[in-house]
Amino acid sequence: MQPPEIKIFIAGDDLISPDVQTERNALVLSAAEIKAVTTSSQNNRAGQTVVAMRKHVKATTADRMTITRRFDDAKKIVMDFFEAHNLPLEGEIIRLQRLGTAFVESENRRVAIEEKKRGDEFEAKLKAEMEALAAAEKAATPVQEMIANRKLEIAQAATMKIINAPEPEVEKAKGQSFKQVLKWEIDESTGGILALVKARPDLCKIEAKASAINAVCHPNLPVPGLKLWFENVSTYTTR
Repeated sequence: MQPPEIKIFIAGDDLISPDVQTERNALVLSAAEIKAVTTSSQNNRAGQTVVAMRKHVKATTADRMTITRRFDDAKKIVMDFFEAHNLPLEGEIIRLQRLGTAFVESENRRVAIEEKKRGDEFEAKLKAEMEALAAAEKAATPVQEMIANRKLEIAQAATMKIINAPEPEVEKAKGQSFKQVLKWEIDESTGGILALVKARPDLCKIEAKASAINAVCHPNLPVPGLKLWFENVSTYTTR
Protein backbone atom coordinates (compact mmCIF):
# COMPACT_ATOMS: atom_id res chain seq x y z
CA MET A 1 0.00 0.00 0.00
CA GLN A 2 1.43 3.33 -1.06
CA PRO A 3 0.18 6.22 1.10
CA PRO A 4 -0.65 9.52 -0.59
CA GLU A 5 2.20 11.98 -0.76
CA ILE A 6 1.70 14.96 1.51
CA LYS A 7 3.89 18.00 1.00
CA ILE A 8 4.20 20.75 3.58
CA PHE A 9 6.07 23.95 2.75
CA ILE A 10 7.01 26.23 5.60
CA ALA A 11 9.12 29.32 5.12
CA GLY A 12 10.81 30.99 8.06
CA ASP A 13 9.17 34.34 7.32
CA ASP A 14 5.78 32.62 7.43
CA LEU A 15 6.44 31.49 10.99
CA ILE A 16 8.31 34.45 12.40
CA SER A 17 7.81 37.78 10.72
CA PRO A 18 10.76 40.10 9.92
CA ASP A 19 9.54 42.55 12.60
CA VAL A 20 9.64 39.84 15.28
CA GLN A 21 13.08 38.72 14.13
CA THR A 22 14.30 42.33 14.26
CA GLU A 23 12.96 42.66 17.79
CA ARG A 24 14.74 39.44 18.82
CA ASN A 25 18.04 40.67 17.35
CA ALA A 26 17.71 43.98 19.15
CA LEU A 27 17.13 42.20 22.45
CA VAL A 28 20.20 40.00 21.89
CA LEU A 29 22.35 43.06 21.18
CA SER A 30 20.94 44.89 24.19
CA ALA A 31 21.74 41.93 26.45
CA ALA A 32 25.24 41.59 24.99
CA GLU A 33 25.99 45.22 25.87
CA ILE A 34 25.56 44.43 29.57
CA LYS A 35 29.00 43.15 30.58
CA ALA A 36 28.62 43.53 34.34
CA VAL A 37 26.06 44.62 36.96
CA THR A 38 27.79 46.82 39.54
CA THR A 39 25.37 49.72 39.93
CA SER A 40 21.67 50.13 40.59
CA SER A 41 21.06 51.52 37.10
CA GLN A 42 22.86 48.56 35.52
CA ASN A 43 20.79 46.18 37.62
CA ASN A 44 17.61 47.97 36.52
CA ARG A 45 18.66 47.77 32.88
CA ALA A 46 19.46 44.06 33.25
CA GLY A 47 16.05 43.49 34.82
CA GLN A 48 14.25 45.43 32.09
CA THR A 49 16.13 43.49 29.41
CA VAL A 50 15.26 40.15 31.03
CA VAL A 51 11.60 41.17 31.28
CA ALA A 52 11.56 42.22 27.62
CA MET A 53 13.17 38.96 26.55
CA ARG A 54 10.76 36.93 28.67
CA LYS A 55 7.81 38.70 27.05
CA HIS A 56 9.27 38.00 23.63
CA VAL A 57 9.81 34.32 24.44
CA LYS A 58 6.30 34.05 25.89
CA ALA A 59 4.73 35.63 22.80
CA THR A 60 6.68 33.55 20.28
CA THR A 61 6.05 30.37 22.31
CA ALA A 62 2.33 31.08 22.18
CA ASP A 63 2.60 31.54 18.40
CA ARG A 64 4.53 28.28 18.12
CA MET A 65 1.92 26.41 20.14
CA THR A 66 -0.87 27.82 17.97
CA ILE A 67 0.89 26.63 14.82
CA THR A 68 1.95 23.21 16.11
CA ARG A 69 -1.52 22.58 17.55
CA ARG A 70 -2.81 22.51 13.98
CA PHE A 71 -0.26 19.82 13.09
CA ASP A 72 -1.10 17.89 16.26
CA ASP A 73 -4.81 18.01 15.43
CA ALA A 74 -4.15 16.88 11.87
CA LYS A 75 -1.85 14.11 13.11
CA LYS A 76 -4.52 12.87 15.51
CA ILE A 77 -7.13 12.82 12.75
CA VAL A 78 -4.83 10.73 10.55
CA MET A 79 -3.86 8.37 13.38
CA ASP A 80 -7.49 7.89 14.46
CA PHE A 81 -8.53 7.15 10.88
CA PHE A 82 -5.89 4.47 10.36
CA GLU A 83 -6.45 3.03 13.84
CA ALA A 84 -10.17 2.64 13.13
CA HIS A 85 -9.34 1.10 9.75
CA ASN A 86 -6.98 -1.50 11.26
CA LEU A 87 -8.91 -2.19 14.48
CA PRO A 88 -10.89 -5.20 13.10
CA LEU A 89 -7.69 -6.73 11.78
CA GLU A 90 -5.81 -6.22 15.04
CA GLY A 91 -8.55 -8.07 16.92
CA GLU A 92 -8.50 -10.97 14.47
CA ILE A 93 -4.69 -11.12 14.59
CA ILE A 94 -4.83 -11.60 18.36
CA ARG A 95 -7.60 -14.20 18.11
CA LEU A 96 -5.90 -16.24 15.37
CA GLN A 97 -2.53 -16.11 17.10
CA ARG A 98 -4.14 -17.49 20.25
CA LEU A 99 -5.70 -20.31 18.23
CA GLY A 100 -2.33 -21.00 16.60
CA THR A 101 -0.64 -21.03 19.99
CA ALA A 102 -3.19 -23.53 21.30
CA PHE A 103 -2.57 -25.77 18.27
CA VAL A 104 1.21 -25.71 18.71
CA GLU A 105 0.79 -26.46 22.41
CA SER A 106 -1.32 -29.50 21.51
CA GLU A 107 1.33 -30.51 18.97
CA ASN A 108 4.01 -30.24 21.64
CA ARG A 109 1.97 -32.55 23.87
CA ARG A 110 1.49 -35.00 20.99
CA VAL A 111 5.20 -35.04 20.18
CA ALA A 112 6.08 -35.54 23.85
CA ILE A 113 3.76 -38.57 24.01
CA GLU A 114 5.18 -40.00 20.78
CA GLU A 115 8.76 -39.47 21.96
CA LYS A 116 8.02 -41.34 25.20
CA LYS A 117 6.37 -44.15 23.26
CA ARG A 118 9.39 -44.26 20.93
CA GLY A 119 11.74 -44.43 23.91
CA ASP A 120 9.75 -47.21 25.56
CA GLU A 121 9.68 -49.21 22.31
CA PHE A 122 13.42 -48.76 21.86
CA GLU A 123 14.12 -50.03 25.36
CA ALA A 124 11.85 -53.06 24.78
CA LYS A 125 13.47 -53.89 21.43
CA LEU A 126 16.95 -53.43 22.87
CA LYS A 127 16.06 -55.75 25.74
CA ALA A 128 14.78 -58.36 23.26
CA GLU A 129 18.02 -57.99 21.27
CA MET A 130 20.13 -58.56 24.38
CA GLU A 131 18.06 -61.64 25.28
CA ALA A 132 18.46 -63.01 21.73
CA LEU A 133 22.21 -62.41 21.90
CA ALA A 134 22.42 -64.24 25.21
CA ALA A 135 20.39 -67.15 23.78
CA ALA A 136 22.71 -67.35 20.76
CA GLU A 137 25.74 -67.51 23.03
CA LYS A 138 24.14 -70.38 25.02
CA ALA A 139 23.11 -72.45 21.96
CA ALA A 140 24.26 -76.06 22.46
CA THR A 141 23.54 -77.46 18.99
CA PRO A 142 23.87 -76.09 15.45
CA VAL A 143 20.08 -76.04 15.09
CA GLN A 144 19.67 -74.06 18.32
CA GLU A 145 22.42 -71.70 17.21
CA MET A 146 20.75 -71.15 13.81
CA ILE A 147 17.41 -70.43 15.45
CA ALA A 148 18.97 -68.11 18.02
CA ASN A 149 20.94 -66.21 15.37
CA ARG A 150 17.78 -65.74 13.33
CA LYS A 151 15.96 -64.35 16.37
CA LEU A 152 18.96 -62.06 17.00
CA GLU A 153 18.81 -60.73 13.41
CA ILE A 154 15.10 -60.06 13.77
CA ALA A 155 15.63 -58.28 17.12
CA GLN A 156 18.51 -56.18 15.72
CA ALA A 157 16.42 -55.23 12.70
CA ALA A 158 13.57 -54.13 14.96
CA THR A 159 15.96 -52.00 17.02
CA MET A 160 17.45 -50.35 13.92
CA LYS A 161 13.97 -49.66 12.56
CA ILE A 162 13.20 -47.54 15.60
CA ILE A 163 16.60 -45.80 15.43
CA ASN A 164 16.19 -44.97 11.71
CA ALA A 165 12.55 -43.90 11.97
CA PRO A 166 12.04 -40.12 11.65
CA GLU A 167 11.57 -38.39 14.95
CA PRO A 168 8.14 -36.84 15.64
CA GLU A 169 7.96 -33.14 14.80
CA VAL A 170 5.61 -30.33 15.70
CA GLU A 171 3.52 -29.27 12.72
CA LYS A 172 3.54 -25.49 12.25
CA ALA A 173 2.26 -23.16 9.58
CA LYS A 174 4.72 -21.51 7.23
CA GLY A 175 6.33 -18.57 8.97
CA GLN A 176 4.88 -19.54 12.36
CA SER A 177 7.24 -19.35 15.32
CA PHE A 178 6.61 -20.46 18.86
CA LYS A 179 8.36 -19.28 21.98
CA GLN A 180 7.70 -18.65 25.63
CA VAL A 181 7.28 -14.99 26.60
CA LEU A 182 7.71 -14.02 30.24
CA LYS A 183 4.68 -12.31 31.77
CA TRP A 184 4.66 -10.73 35.22
CA GLU A 185 2.68 -8.70 37.70
CA ILE A 186 3.25 -7.53 41.27
CA ASP A 187 2.11 -10.19 43.75
CA GLU A 188 0.42 -8.35 46.61
CA SER A 189 -0.15 -11.61 48.50
CA THR A 190 3.60 -11.96 49.10
CA GLY A 191 4.29 -8.36 50.10
CA GLY A 192 3.98 -6.49 46.80
CA ILE A 193 6.49 -3.98 45.53
CA LEU A 194 8.12 -3.46 48.95
CA ALA A 195 8.96 -7.15 49.20
CA LEU A 196 10.36 -7.06 45.67
CA VAL A 197 12.57 -4.06 46.43
CA LYS A 198 13.87 -5.75 49.56
CA ALA A 199 14.53 -9.10 47.89
CA ARG A 200 15.75 -7.95 44.46
CA PRO A 201 16.48 -4.22 44.23
CA ASP A 202 18.17 -4.89 40.87
CA LEU A 203 14.71 -5.60 39.43
CA CYS A 204 13.32 -2.22 40.48
CA LYS A 205 13.72 1.33 39.26
CA ILE A 206 14.48 3.60 42.20
CA GLU A 207 15.06 7.31 41.65
CA ALA A 208 14.79 10.52 43.61
CA LYS A 209 11.47 12.38 43.37
CA ALA A 210 12.41 16.00 42.72
CA SER A 211 8.99 17.48 43.45
CA ALA A 212 8.79 15.82 46.87
CA ILE A 213 12.36 16.83 47.76
CA ASN A 214 11.67 20.46 46.89
CA ALA A 215 8.41 20.41 48.84
CA VAL A 216 9.52 18.94 52.18
CA CYS A 217 13.32 18.91 52.47
CA HIS A 218 15.59 21.50 54.12
CA PRO A 219 19.39 21.60 54.59
CA ASN A 220 18.87 21.78 58.37
CA LEU A 221 17.00 18.45 58.27
CA PRO A 222 19.48 15.93 56.84
CA VAL A 223 18.18 12.96 54.90
CA PRO A 224 20.42 9.90 54.42
CA GLY A 225 21.53 9.68 50.81
CA LEU A 226 20.73 13.33 50.02
CA LYS A 227 23.03 16.35 49.93
CA LEU A 228 20.97 19.49 50.51
CA TRP A 229 21.99 23.14 50.17
CA PHE A 230 20.61 26.51 49.09
CA GLU A 231 21.78 28.57 46.13
CA ASN A 232 20.94 32.22 45.54
CA VAL A 233 19.12 32.77 42.25
CA SER A 234 18.13 36.21 40.98
CA THR A 235 15.19 36.50 38.63
CA TYR A 236 13.11 39.26 37.07
CA THR A 237 9.37 38.99 36.61
CA THR A 238 7.27 40.66 33.97
CA ARG A 239 5.06 42.37 36.61
